[in-house]
Amino acid sequence: MEVTLTRFVHALRSADLPVSPAETLDGYEVVQHVGIADPKLLENSLALVLAKTVDEKAQFAECFQRFFHQLAFQQPARRSMLRAVDPEALTRSVSGAGNAVLTDVIRAIVSDERDAVAWRVQQEAERLHLDEMRTLRDKSRYVSAIAHTLGVEDLERLITADGSVPAEELAALRYLRQYIQQQVREYVDAQYQLTVDASGKRALLEAALKSNLDQLQPDYYGEVDRVVAKLADRLAQQHRRRRKKAQRGVLDLKHTIRENVAYDGALFNLRWRMRRIEKSSVYVVCDVSNSVASLARFLLLFLHGLTEVLPQVRAFAFSNRCGEITGQFRAQAVERAVEEAMFDWGKGATDYGRALVDFRDLVHQDLDHRSTLIFLGDARGNHFDPRVDVLRHLSQRVKQVFWLNPEDRDRWGEGDSDMNRYAAHCLRVDVCRGLKDIERFADRLLTATR
Repeated sequence: MEVTLTRFVHALRSADLPVSPAETLDGYEVVQHVGIADPKLLENSLALVLAKTVDEKAQFAECFQRFFHQLAFQQPARRSMLRAVDPEALTRSVSGAGNAVLTDVIRAIVSDERDAVAWRVQQEAERLHLDEMRTLRDKSRYVSAIAHTLGVEDLERLITADGSVPAEELAALRYLRQYIQQQVREYVDAQYQLTVDASGKRALLEAALKSNLDQLQPDYYGEVDRVVAKLADRLAQQHRRRRKKAQRGVLDLKHTIRENVAYDGALFNLRWRMRRIEKSSVYVVCDVSNSVASLARFLLLFLHGLTEVLPQVRAFAFSNRCGEITGQFRAQAVERAVEEAMFDWGKGATDYGRALVDFRDLVHQDLDHRSTLIFLGDARGNHFDPRVDVLRHLSQRVKQVFWLNPEDRDRWGEGDSDMNRYAAHCLRVDVCRGLKDIERFADRLLTATR
């Protein structure tokens, strides 16, 4: 049971439940006291020491059920596919393949004695060290290995051999081959989720962190939105700790000595020089045309998650005309606000020059030396006038200008790209394609606007 509990704790951790070593030891003691005869008592008792919050307890219950009910061949074979043949005749035909294991497996399936087959799969999984599976390639390899042990290859040869099997039994054998392969695949997939991706989301998280967001399927947006919120919250907590640590300032030696004259120079009362922090504003201008829309979506979500630690943030969107979308973020859920902004301002041929003029007209009077401008886009304006003069004028009025571009640097300046011309008036231009790039930029932005 200690080995089983260790594997269960590993499954909980892969489901993003933070089980500590001390809690694992508590789990061992719980098992020793309550035993394993009553599954419900065991589940409730372990939940007391291994899960803390309501959400964690819900995840624990799901993981417990999946871990302790992971037998293979849980679904019975369809009787309608086997009713037309004599079970004994079918078994005799399979025995002609010369594989005793395959004969036993077919007899057990036809007789609906699936526990024997499940036990054989379980033993083979332990022999192959299935719990060491780590990648999708490993999963395919284990599926093939277990299916080979059950005799699927011999069954395949029996089916393809001319005249060796009566025609009325051939359809049943084809179905049994498909059934065995499917059940083995589902079993290995369940094991993969427990040992590698128990929450069903870790693979998606890793893929989102490594891949380009503009290639992410819309079906995955909901999950990645939660990932973005989690990353933003973690970054905000880190920044709050850094800011709290820095609030003590620099020791003001002159005022400290003056305050401690009465104590013969003993430094009882320390005085600090504190920097005056002036409030600043951040202006985010996003290209929401088709080529950059998904990246803009996640950048806006990320910055929205930092509203507690960022100064005032105003958001703008454009494809050819530019408009402010800050009010939409305040009036409704952030996901819906992003979708509406992309629908309202993502139409028409991209024109950076026109968008810069509109942005200048909207905020010109509000910009000052404490403002920060962030542009997100590929700087491809369909050969319209890029109005570099407008960006130069804006950069002279603000503290700093950042530009995030989803394209590689070697493509800047090719075709209708005006990135090299815009870059001359930006403090920093970075390639930004994935969540890691957004997180890295947000960290830099928090430091720059502190």
